[in-house]
Amino acid sequence: MKRRTYALLLTLALSASLLTGCAPKGEENDPAGSPAASQSAPDLSAPDVSAPDISAPDLSAPDTSAPDASSPDASTPDASNPGSSAPEETAPPQQPPVDTKPTLTLDLTDFTLFKAGDSYTLKATLSNVDKGTKVTFTSGDESVATVDENGKVTAVAPGTAKITATAGDLKATCIVRCKFEADAPASGDGSSSSAQPETPATPETDSVDLAAFYSTVSGSYTGLGSLSLLDSSTVENTFPGLSGVSTNQCLVYGTMMSMNMGEIALVEVADAKDVDTVKGIFQARISHMAGDETNPGAAWYPEPIRIWTEDSRVVSNGNYVMMVVGEDCDSIVSSFNALF
Repeated sequence: MKRRTYALLLTLALSASLLTGCAPKGEENDPAGSPAASQSAPDLSAPDVSAPDISAPDLSAPDTSAPDASSPDASTPDASNPGSSAPEETAPPQQPPVDTKPTLTLDLTDFTLFKAGDSYTLKATLSNVDKGTKVTFTSGDESVATVDENGKVTAVAPGTAKITATAGDLKATCIVRCKFEADAPASGDGSSSSAQPETPATPETDSVDLAAFYSTVSGSYTGLGSLSLLDSSTVENTFPGLSGVSTNQCLVYGTMMSMNMGEIALVEVADAKDVDTVKGIFQARISHMAGDETNPGAAWYPEPIRIWTEDSRVVSNGNYVMMVVGEDCDSIVSSFNALF
């Protein structure tokens, strides 16, 4: 048995020696130099880093082709963070409604002229209309009073005439009362010596009790009953200049409440020349309370401002002047004129 083993080993040694002797020169000790060896066993001892392997993505720089979900998109609010959402806009405080209705008003709605040739120029006010809108004036009876293009009313003869102001579809009216004796007409035959005797002057109207008048109308018309007689210091504050006018009677009824829905002022001047002064003071009071397009009215609230703007009147008859503000103003004016 041992002999067979030795013989096999000897045979293998001889075979290896023969194979070595048959290899090409220079390749005896370089088994890796043969093509078969280089294909069957690649050299992994040192990787070639001269060219990057593009078979795998390079993660050294971030890929910008797709958004990074790890950081929130600043273009939309982050619902996970309530503080990062856009601030909610709050609605502005509501303002009182602005009246845009076109209006035409006159500074007076009733006045008196006491002799032929006397005049008064009416002031027209337009609101919420196109600039350049023209106001025209006409007289309902030119034999009593005439009116020119500027609103100047001139007395012609005793009587009553209605003056109408027109601007497009808007109209406003004013009553003018001419109270004086017309010149005596000449005789029909033209003789200057046969003139008719002068008609005696009409005696002056008896004094009117203004306090009694207020008592009557305050019980008849809504809103006046809540007014009270203002003292002299309050009157001077609300009607500057009125205390400087000489009067026989001066009664102003009003309210100290912020919701001022009306007033009534009744004055008998001692001198007829002060009638227009008092009317101007009363009109200034109305303008102050009603306001205009640039200055808010002192009446503050929309409804009182509407009343002071639309339902206010200043009238006179002889030496008597009245300012009335309230929804029944026209009826009260009629009652006032009925006193004379």
